[in-house]
Amino acid sequence: MITLLAAVLSGIMFYLSQGYDHIWALVWLAPVPLLWLAYGNARTWQVIGASAIALLGGAGYMLQSPYLHLIPPLVLTSVLVVDIGLFCVAVWFARFVQHRVSPLLTLFAFPACWTAFEFLIELQSPNGTYGSLAYSTMSAPVLIQSASLLGMYAVTFLICLFANTLAMAPWLKRNTAAVGLGLTICAANLVFGIVRLAHPQPDVLRVAGIVDETAVSDSWRAKTVSAQTAVTETYAREIRAAAREGARFVVTPEGGMASTPAGQSTIVAPLVAAARDTGVQIIAGVHSETPAADFALAITPDGRIQRYDKRHPVPGIEDDFTPGHVPGWLGDGRAVDICKDMDFPDTIRSDAARGVRLMGVPAGDMGIDGWQHGIMSVMRGVEGGFSIVRAAHDGLVFASDAQGRLVALKKDAPTGLTMIVADLPLGSGPTLYTRIGNAFPWLCGIFALALGAGLPAWRRLRSAALLPSVEN
Repeated sequence: MITLLAAVLSGIMFYLSQGYDHIWALVWLAPVPLLWLAYGNARTWQVIGASAIALLGGAGYMLQSPYLHLIPPLVLTSVLVVDIGLFCVAVWFARFVQHRVSPLLTLFAFPACWTAFEFLIELQSPNGTYGSLAYSTMSAPVLIQSASLLGMYAVTFLICLFANTLAMAPWLKRNTAAVGLGLTICAANLVFGIVRLAHPQPDVLRVAGIVDETAVSDSWRAKTVSAQTAVTETYAREIRAAAREGARFVVTPEGGMASTPAGQSTIVAPLVAAARDTGVQIIAGVHSETPAADFALAITPDGRIQRYDKRHPVPGIEDDFTPGHVPGWLGDGRAVDICKDMDFPDTIRSDAARGVRLMGVPAGDMGIDGWQHGIMSVMRGVEGGFSIVRAAHDGLVFASDAQGRLVALKKDAPTGLTMIVADLPLGSGPTLYTRIGNAFPWLCGIFALALGAGLPAWRRLRSAALLPSVEN
């Protein structure tokens, strides 16, 4: 009964924190019942079974995904089996270490193991870092600032460390050093977050995000140059309205306008005129059917146009698109990326290294996943030191600063115009993470491997240390 209760309790907390409810605090507690069970007298098979049930229940939010019908059942099953299997291994590894070596090493066994597993899983995933524990805490910016130092996997590690500390506490009657160290590290993360959020942000730019769902629908029906031009004229009027409110950087949604190569100059002319007349830099999301393409046009106030092609098309939906290979660097600390590109930290880190302070992100979501997918972009901003304007049709329109705070946010209306205009602090530019990359999750993997391989030696040393006291 205790085993089942631990499984159900953890599963519910994983589901509510990772799913579309995003009750962020629960993810810091979700592993606790499983680890508490692992450190007690339960049998190994019970611990593994409870862990599998909990993670399977927590992954239930995937059944709500609008992309579910696009995933072959065999692929979905294999993904779940790998995720659940490796999570069970991480919990078992924590139990294995706890039964053999000191509490101080046990403190780091589960966090290091699961952080390494999560990193390795997502290195191979066509969906990037979707599903990481780290994203569940985006509603609490004070707790995610460590991502600017070591990347999003530092947040995953801290979540696991906090849970492991709480789970170990009841089993440590006298030796509380491990618990104290765990709580100290988590407290240090909190202090760092408070300090970083309090840092002045003097450089501010007025920005706008615009989504017109009626125009988006018209763009996908438009088959002639005149019909496609009518869509860009609609957006040009709305951009001029944003400029009258002081906006100087405007982003429209992914694929929100249609274009054909032969008629592009005519189609884009209303946007170029709007940029010249108002002094606004425009990031316009565009799609093309022949040839199939998903791209953005960055238009400067002097009328120059730069094209950026999406580098990570959505598997199963955008297979016809040829992925781009060129970063979206625009100069003057600005850049553009499109929607799913933001799911891949390595892709964005290479862009951020150029000195990005403001990122324009045309995007498209599928309603229910608007929050869950949008916040992945926000994490990239914290990692890379840049602010974001993201305009998503069937999703969220928001502006976020380089500390992950949402400065402006609106849910995209089903028809007509949705617009945000906000004074957005610009990011400070490249962070420590931008420079060192994924050193931290690799170190976690090395630590876990070294700990596992060195357990026999640790046991011999521990036995040798205890032997004199036994003989006396």
